[in-house]
Amino acid sequence: MRVLDEMVPVIAEIISAHCAGTSARSEFVQGCLRTEWSEVQAMIQGMLAEPWHLIGHQESRLREFLELLQAVQGGTETATSGITDPIAA
Repeated sequence: MRVLDEMVPVIAEIISAHCAGTSARSEFVQGCLRTEWSEVQAMIQGMLAEPWHLIGHQESRLREFLELLQAVQGGTETATSGITDPIAA
């Protein structure tokens, strides 16, 4: 699922902006690389639980990513086929 691949760095930046000084960004990216979708989903839901901390289109991007995760979990496609670690790049 190419869209999911392309959204990982975007969501990682949102997480990084809101969790500065923590390892949350790295944990998110690693969760995506290992396809640990329940962990990744919990991180996104945690951010959506406090939408007043989100600015601009961040909430809609997080919701879109969450919907894609749910689609991936219901399907059999490998969503991370082209994901590279944006931290290492």
